[in-house]
Amino acid sequence: MKKGKKLIIGLLSMVLVALSACSSPQTEGQGTAPVKDNKNEKVELRATWSGTAGRHERTLKVIELFEKKYPNIKINAEYSGTDGFSDKLNTQIAGGNAPDLINVGGITDLVARGAALDITPYVTSKEINLDKFDPALLEPGKDNGKFYGISLGTNGIGFFYNADLIKKAGMEPPKDTFSWEEYEAYGKEVVKALGPGYYAFADQSRYSLYMNYFLRQTGKTIYKDGKAGFDKADVVRWYTMWDRMRNEGLLPTPEESATFTDLSVDTSIFPKGKTVFLMSWLNQLTAFQNGMKDELQITALPSGGPGAKNGLWVHPSQFWTINKTSKHPKEAAMFINFFINDEEATKALGSERGIPNSSAVRDMMKQTLNPTEKKFYAYFENYISKAGPKDQDLPNGTEFGNAVVSSSQKVYFKKATIDQAAQEVVDAFEKSVKK
Repeated sequence: MKKGKKLIIGLLSMVLVALSACSSPQTEGQGTAPVKDNKNEKVELRATWSGTAGRHERTLKVIELFEKKYPNIKINAEYSGTDGFSDKLNTQIAGGNAPDLINVGGITDLVARGAALDITPYVTSKEINLDKFDPALLEPGKDNGKFYGISLGTNGIGFFYNADLIKKAGMEPPKDTFSWEEYEAYGKEVVKALGPGYYAFADQSRYSLYMNYFLRQTGKTIYKDGKAGFDKADVVRWYTMWDRMRNEGLLPTPEESATFTDLSVDTSIFPKGKTVFLMSWLNQLTAFQNGMKDELQITALPSGGPGAKNGLWVHPSQFWTINKTSKHPKEAAMFINFFINDEEATKALGSERGIPNSSAVRDMMKQTLNPTEKKFYAYFENYISKAGPKDQDLPNGTEFGNAVVSSSQKVYFKKATIDQAAQEVVDAFEKSVKK
């Protein structure tokens, strides 16, 4: 009898140990979240993103749809314009108070700072289902083979132009083969025809994004293999070209350029109807067209001339990441999956964050594209789909970008020579890499 009791007690102990192991959180490595079922638990998540009013409306609609499907989960939205967003997020991360869900343009800085959660377990378990995604479009969301972000679309930069202003000037639309020099000559003609108060181009000399496009046309880049892919002479060429156009009256005044950042429709001079051309992200065409009466078209950016390389690249647009310190990573993963796969959600989002990476979503959306969306889908097919891969992200890229803005403003306010400003850019790069 005693032996029987001992046997039963031993078996019960083994069962209890097994049950205990099954209920313990998974610990699959640093930054890897436990995958657990919290179906009935009341959960609140914070989600942050930046962009235009149109993006906010679409994202809030998706949140509403998600909360309807999962009534136990509430998403508290924290959104703003592009200006100042990175600085605010960096402060939140440093203070340990960043939101659970973070929507950013790239994952490099978040991963480097240890702020992004390894979400590979959720991808492996298909709680974030990527079956309909092109594997190549998923790579930018990885670091050392692990997933830290899910790209919400594919994007690229294009040249928007105000078709009504060109008609008003009595000119033919530009050719998609125009070089920088040919666009400069074209700009002189259009400004002369339109008269005082009109400009050919927004002053976008201050953005490292467009400077990188300029560099890629000569086989260079901002950052490559841990060091600079450019030199001071390249920056001098970039600033000199813009300074010449500024002196020719092709760009807004320095005061206007300082007022309008041209990062989005809400902060751009372009919707005022006085500027003919603007470089911008492809997905922004809808927001700009909705923000103005004049008809917009999109064409290829200026080429580098005979023998130059194609400066364009295929750009992953906007990533959802999960804060490494989130107390509810499973629910955050559920939201990401809903965002990229749910039919109602993807219809609400459209292509505002870029052309969707899911083939199923693209096939569905092609049947309902509006005229503006058809323009940038066509641009994508004609230009972006033939472009090269994206360059490596520069560590502390936001800091470097801010330095380029500052140095370029010094040029157009005559607070520094082009040579001095170019040296500042080189110094800022070195600082960003070494930090």
